[in-house]
Amino acid sequence: MTRTEPRTGVRPVPPGDLPGVRAQLRGVASDLAAGRNCLWLVTDAMVESGLADELYRGALFGSPVRVDVPAPAFPRAREPEPEREAEKGEDRWTDGDELPYLDLPDDGFDLDLGWSLEGRPPLVPAPRTEPAGPRRDPYGLLARLAGELGVDADSAVATLVAPGRDRRPVVGVRGWTEPDDHDSGTGQGAGGGAGAGTRARGGAVERLFRLLAAAVKDAGLPPGERPRLLVVARLRDLPEPLPDELRRGLGDTAVHWWWGALGRLDTATAVAPILDHGPDTSGRDRDPLAERIRRAVRSETVVEICGPDLELARLLALEWDGAQHTLGTALGRCLATTPGPAPSDCPPLRRIGALLRPGAELRQAWAVGAVVSWEGRLRAHVGVWHPAAPADGPVPSPDGDVRARLTALVSQAQQRVLAPWIEEARQRLAVRALGHLNRPAATLVADYADRPPAYLAGDPERAFLELQVGELLRAHVSGALALPPRDAGLLRLLVTTRNVLSHRSVLYDRTLDELCVELSQADLRAS
Repeated sequence: MTRTEPRTGVRPVPPGDLPGVRAQLRGVASDLAAGRNCLWLVTDAMVESGLADELYRGALFGSPVRVDVPAPAFPRAREPEPEREAEKGEDRWTDGDELPYLDLPDDGFDLDLGWSLEGRPPLVPAPRTEPAGPRRDPYGLLARLAGELGVDADSAVATLVAPGRDRRPVVGVRGWTEPDDHDSGTGQGAGGGAGAGTRARGGAVERLFRLLAAAVKDAGLPPGERPRLLVVARLRDLPEPLPDELRRGLGDTAVHWWWGALGRLDTATAVAPILDHGPDTSGRDRDPLAERIRRAVRSETVVEICGPDLELARLLALEWDGAQHTLGTALGRCLATTPGPAPSDCPPLRRIGALLRPGAELRQAWAVGAVVSWEGRLRAHVGVWHPAAPADGPVPSPDGDVRARLTALVSQAQQRVLAPWIEEARQRLAVRALGHLNRPAATLVADYADRPPAYLAGDPERAFLELQVGELLRAHVSGALALPPRDAGLLRLLVTTRNVLSHRSVLYDRTLDELCVELSQADLRAS
């Protein structure tokens, strides 16, 4: 996640430096410090990208006393010998007890017993296998935990709650590394549960939660003296009802979801190094304020489209040059190079508001990244509705629905950046216009203000300063206000920009460039 971007040489922002990630880590650390177990649910893409492992390490290694349960290391399977691969339908292993026992004197002479070995390799004793059973499984979760504690599997949980231990550890488990083909039973204790003695995936993790909770209760340990369990896992790594059962339990376990964790500031922080790494524009004609506005619009557009998908946001910031007519093509190419959800992964979103966790009907879509919580609202991933570019051939033009959704997102980004600039420019224009009135301020406010502020009825000049850009333009066109040509041009541009954005449309590149230049020049003019 922190490798250097080869195209720019820019090193991505480490996930631990993002404010949303830090907030999630603080929440997990707070629950662990309060003596609660923690189940942290992450998406499939987070495991594939390595982000889940970084979060796991950040949460676990924040505790001074910890046990990092390693992933199971299964022995390498025996490879067949080359000279025997051609034999088919014949097993050359046999039981050693079936071989004849020969007690013959060794007198230095060859002895012919009449056994013909021509065309037939010798039989070799088969390796003995131990009887299958949960207590003898060296790769089970409890066995690996016991190995870290230096005890046998039957004593692992008892050791964690044994009296006399000065400091109780945080036991960390990566759910995605746990196998699904090992018995979850342990033969230890009487803890029940749906996973006890079954071969369901995540059964061992569920049983460890229950065994530890029962052992802590039997030992009567207060919250500050309990061993705690930290499990970071995907939904498919656990029995389906386990997250809700733990959340509705006795309060000894906190369930955290990677849901609404990242916000606008996180994505903007992730793409900032890429946008800041541009060509050298330190010549005479460089306009820093205009460049600042253009960069802000470009950054906000990337953030609004990609949402919390940091990898897609970085790719789009690299691929897109900031021009509106190239945005769809660049986005399609980025979606083609990153694995993402398919349209069939996203169910219909029947509401807008997002709760503290995904509902049951959205959990599978959340797990594959098709539905996210973005700034407190439900939102479908852009890959669900925007087509990816084909591997070969021209990029198809988007249909009406795709174009409308993309336009709405770009318009929202432009509004968020440009609205403060428009308002500040309006205030400066109104102040300068006071020196160019052809009528009294009170008359002009009464004639052109759609909603005159009642609280400023006794102060017409202050009421004039509250006129909107459309009202100022009507006064100028009618002759009641005689603005200088440069200010009048800026006023018309502000009215056009406001009208376009208020109707959820997008400013053309030429209009946006003109606005950036005029705003910059207006700031240099005296009031």
